[in-house]
Amino acid sequence: MRLSTLLSFCLLLTWTVRAQNSSSIAAVNGTKLYYEVAGRGEALVFIHSIALDTRVWDAQWSVFSKKFKAIRYDVRGYGQSGRAHDPHDPTEDLKALLDYLKVEKAHLVGQGMGGNIALNFAAKYPDRVLKIISVDTTLDGFADYTADFNATLNQIVDLASHRGWHDEEQAVWLRSPLTRLYTADDRAIINLSEIIADYHGDHFINPRINPDFGSPSTLQLLSKIQNPLLILVGEKDEESMHRIAKILEAQVPYSQKRIIKGAGHLSNMDKPKNFNHLALSFLRKKP
Repeated sequence: MRLSTLLSFCLLLTWTVRAQNSSSIAAVNGTKLYYEVAGRGEALVFIHSIALDTRVWDAQWSVFSKKFKAIRYDVRGYGQSGRAHDPHDPTEDLKALLDYLKVEKAHLVGQGMGGNIALNFAAKYPDRVLKIISVDTTLDGFADYTADFNATLNQIVDLASHRGWHDEEQAVWLRSPLTRLYTADDRAIINLSEIIADYHGDHFINPRINPDFGSPSTLQLLSKIQNPLLILVGEKDEESMHRIAKILEAQVPYSQKRIIKGAGHLSNMDKPKNFNHLALSFLRKKP
């Protein structure tokens, strides 16, 4: 009898863990989005950057899912989501995913391109957003990128469009200011290498299919964002990202900026403990 009770308890525990930590595919908005959900509480969505996928949030996943209903997904064209074939609006994909998951409001945490998606979404659908954390964010409508930044992108696009996405092109991208890790541990370095290797290179081979946020641009919409915003930027990130961070701080009414010392563009991977502390402190603070 005791053994039977123990087995029943183990089965119940296993079912509960699986129920709280799930992954699936959502067929929404003309594509298929891979997503993962873990934990309970207020919804919090992690959104990755270009050429990456959900795994960039590994160092945050178990930490934040203890406090929130954590959601991470592969943006269209990346990871295990459907490939992109035409220009598309990733903001509408996010809205469709939240509708699919029956999430009325969520905190949004976006890195690079993901930060752009989070800000654009908050400007267009403010009632669906609680707080926003933009991490080393790029921004459509912003034109003051440095010559080095433009040269990096032009180089990788030129290589990929002529020769495809192979070891040499991946190595160039990994050495670039947008993916270089400065202080990350070996696990994060290996994780990033695997993510880049698994990426198909579509957006570099054919830039026409890159996300299109439409008009007005996110830059033009910043003043409409009324949600609390935390701007995180790595100390060693490319100068363009620091310029964008200053604009966000100046134009988004309820914003604050923090620099993560010693980190590069992927500050959540470079300095995960610092990132997690700053993000959780911001999310716990009452508006």
